[in-house]
Amino acid sequence: MKDFKRYIVPLLSLSICAVLLSGGWLFWQNQKKLSPKTDQFVQDREALGRLLQNSSEIHRLWLEGEDSREWALEKAACLKHYKVTKAFDESLLRCNPILIQCHALFDKKLNYRLVPSENPENKDKWYRYLSKSNSNHVKLTSGGYLFSIEDNLSHKRLDLLLSDSCQEVYLEKRAYAYGEALTGKESLETEDYRFDNFGQNIYIDRHLVTNAEVNEWIDFGNPDFTKGLTKKEADELFLPATHLLYKQMENYCSFKGRQLLMAHYADAATFLPMDLSEVLPAKNIRSPYYWTKKRSEFKADCNLIYAEECLAQKAFQLNSTSPSWAGIMDSMGGVFEAFRNPIDPESNLKASSFYFDFKSPWHRLGFRAGWDGEGFDLRHFDFRGINPKLTVEKFQVGFRCMRESK
Repeated sequence: MKDFKRYIVPLLSLSICAVLLSGGWLFWQNQKKLSPKTDQFVQDREALGRLLQNSSEIHRLWLEGEDSREWALEKAACLKHYKVTKAFDESLLRCNPILIQCHALFDKKLNYRLVPSENPENKDKWYRYLSKSNSNHVKLTSGGYLFSIEDNLSHKRLDLLLSDSCQEVYLEKRAYAYGEALTGKESLETEDYRFDNFGQNIYIDRHLVTNAEVNEWIDFGNPDFTKGLTKKEADELFLPATHLLYKQMENYCSFKGRQLLMAHYADAATFLPMDLSEVLPAKNIRSPYYWTKKRSEFKADCNLIYAEECLAQKAFQLNSTSPSWAGIMDSMGGVFEAFRNPIDPESNLKASSFYFDFKSPWHRLGFRAGWDGEGFDLRHFDFRGINPKLTVEKFQVGFRCMRESK
């Protein structure tokens, strides 16, 4: 008798109950044809029950991440396995295959196992990343992680496609403005660029793309686009990927079914609205800082801006600062961040970073430098003449993705 194998897609928008009911019905229909023996039917039904129960538990763990009881029990063994010794923001474990793999490795009471990849180059991976760019599966609407679990008793298998979307933030529908607020004579001579996102849904990555995520692109993406890239391991896994050229950043986001974050949407997600209840204000008054509505309330605080002085206080990590009003992390300070800027293509870089001290004029929202996207030494950057005594040999440039839907 052939092994039972069906795709179950526990995406965030799906009801677990619907998955259990439909899966059970399909299994029963197939078993009527395949097994006339009652005892065999009972065994197969019990196997399905175990597989569906385990799929529900895996989905729960997928969403709970660092808040799960499993992480509390398996954290030490998991970090040792991946050779991670430095602190990192553990919220990155939500919707993260590393946690699912560790649970399968270190919980000895499980009655299932994860089936390793059949690709000899990815035998350390017990999953595949599927997107429209590397899969022709007709039911695939967005990217996800495909796991195959096998019941220990019956050796029957069930495929789980887990959604890659719980690290996104939704941009509220309202009118926004691009760039820093103009003052004085300049504000009278230049028209304020305003836009809105009515009629569309914008989702932005909460955090900068990590090295672990780029590793997945190297493993499962088109090798023509990842040529020359090397995978990062150990303590670098949860750090931002800062070694990709601009075109590679665009290709990575495309692999994920997304696009490189556009500059005006970055502004929308970081400038604090004066009145959250007013979705169409007559004017978009903007502060240079994401935590306040007042231009005068600058704070030399490493929890708000990870500037040069912060390097001596605490090691840099991803999500080192507080979230913006929309929920995105590291909107000021840390590493540089590249954008796609359809309004002013040469202003495509958030320069607010740990390369500049708190007094630097670069620590302002909407105030951007330029990057040619071809390298990381000084000649590839345009700091608009504001470049005090920089001696950096190689800059770090991070990025994040976004997606639009109607």
